[in-house]
Amino acid sequence: QQQQQQQQQPCTWDDGAILRCFTLAVESHDVDLNDDDDDDDDGGGAGEDHVNWAEWFTAITSASNGRFRILNRETPWVAEYPNFLNDAEVDELIRISVQEVYRDEDEYPNHIRDVSVTNCDSIRCMTEPFINELYGRVSDMVGFAPNSFESMEFIHYGPGQHYRWHADEYSWKYPPKKVDPVTVLSGPRVLTMFFYLSDVTEGGETAFAGPDATGMTRRLAVTPRKGKMILWANMKDDWRVSEPAAVHSAIPVRKGQKIAATLWIHSSGFRIPELYAGRQCHARYN
Repeated sequence: QQQQQQQQQPCTWDDGAILRCFTLAVESHDVDLNDDDDDDDDGGGAGEDHVNWAEWFTAITSASNGRFRILNRETPWVAEYPNFLNDAEVDELIRISVQEVYRDEDEYPNHIRDVSVTNCDSIRCMTEPFINELYGRVSDMVGFAPNSFESMEFIHYGPGQHYRWHADEYSWKYPPKKVDPVTVLSGPRVLTMFFYLSDVTEGGETAFAGPDATGMTRRLAVTPRKGKMILWANMKDDWRVSEPAAVHSAIPVRKGQKIAATLWIHSSGFRIPELYAGRQCHARYN
């Protein structure tokens, strides 16, 4: 009975617990964006407030033997991997997404975002073997631990559906004004990885705004292709400040269907609160 009461104990977060978790997240982070060592003379290291995205994107694309290429060498930094997923892997992700049941997105009015979505945040989805395999593959590629990933979001656009110009992340500073453990631990969405799970007959491109952040000087538009993955940086080299040129939109689908998945990658342990809190807080990630 005492054990049962302990499992039902609600989560409590004081400043001490939050700071302990923050330290844990930073210490376990493979890409140490919080490195205080200013003695990096080669320019490849990340200082306390700085990461060299040019060198970072060059490094990860160079390691792919030509399969992963940089699409844009001025802000925003965007790279493309045309055949990151094979047909069987795409089919498996679609099966998982349908299993999780799509719903009409209602966070924004339809003139801003008109799309069906579902998230991989159930126990069933998060324990799917291929989801874990994919997270591991992504982690090996980008050097961020899987506990820095949000749950994958699956999206389905039909004809006429779209998402207007928006940012995936905004400027972030530690400590935040309001003490929220996830915000404190995870920092901003430094990267977005986007998987195309279908071809689109016409329309449906992912467009990036460019320097004015309004889309009026559209710098780049990526055509959907089944199995393709694109990756972009949401933040400036000062990785706590958002990159206006990373504002992007989902161009309306004119013919066909656009099925895709988004994986947002934070600067550190997005999942640490679930791990640290224990089972009484219904931890969902292992």
